[in-house]
Amino acid sequence: MKTGKFILVPTVLALAMAFFLSAGVLFAQEPPAATETPSETDTETPNIEEEVEEILEYSDYMVKTYTLTPFYGYFSGGTYLENQELGERTVQADGAGDIIGFDGEVLAESRDIDHYDAAHKDIESGPAYGLRVGIYANEDFHLDLAGTYATGKVVTTMLYTPDTDLPDQKSRVQVDEDDGYSLIKGGVHLGYDARPATFWGITPKLGFGLGGLINRYTYLEDQTALYLEGNLGLTAKLFGNVDLTGQVDLTSFAFQVDELGYSNFVKYTTFSLGLTWYLDVVPEEVRAAHQAQLAEMDN
Repeated sequence: MKTGKFILVPTVLALAMAFFLSAGVLFAQEPPAATETPSETDTETPNIEEEVEEILEYSDYMVKTYTLTPFYGYFSGGTYLENQELGERTVQADGAGDIIGFDGEVLAESRDIDHYDAAHKDIESGPAYGLRVGIYANEDFHLDLAGTYATGKVVTTMLYTPDTDLPDQKSRVQVDEDDGYSLIKGGVHLGYDARPATFWGITPKLGFGLGGLINRYTYLEDQTALYLEGNLGLTAKLFGNVDLTGQVDLTSFAFQVDELGYSNFVKYTTFSLGLTWYLDVVPEEVRAAHQAQLAEMDN
């Protein structure tokens, strides 16, 4: 029995000590009571967005300005088939001189070689309008997304000789037409505003780009192509953030001609006049500081 008492007493003492030690650890791990009110904490928390705006500089903005330019103008059209007159000794195989009409059928005039010759297919001029969206990486260089829609008429003309005994008495007459022609063109252009060359408040603009176009007919299949384009323009301030912009676009592409069996090189010219709205991304104070810094560097 004594042995059991000696074992029981230390066990009870050990359990008691373990209990008090555990309680002390738990109390020690409890977080201290909050000494600040929510309102004080909110007052001392910094506004991160305001600090970021304050440290941003002009060079931190990847895009400086967006521009929006709706325009209206004149589309020059072009010639994509220009056959020469047949020589006196020229011999044609059957069907070699057939000219396809705009309804998809062979023109009867093209098979009358005694009276008709030298077929031309022309796209006549017409109105053009569209939209350019500019993205300025700095003050002068920009990337433009441009789209143009133009309408006109395509015609086929041939030399007509009324009297075969008088071959010199010939004239060019129209033998076919399609007044439902339209052009859809869109691409990406790199542009430069030549501000150092500004004269009388007018700034020259240069550009180069590429894209795709669709020549659409009423009955024939659409003719699609990739194009290269050069741009030359002038811009002058009207008021506020609005400029008046005049531009000439020279478009070159390969036109697939059915009668030839290969592509012909064709050029379109578009003259346009539009209004350009400037939408600044850089805050006014940041832009002013940048311009002041440039002025100091020039001095």
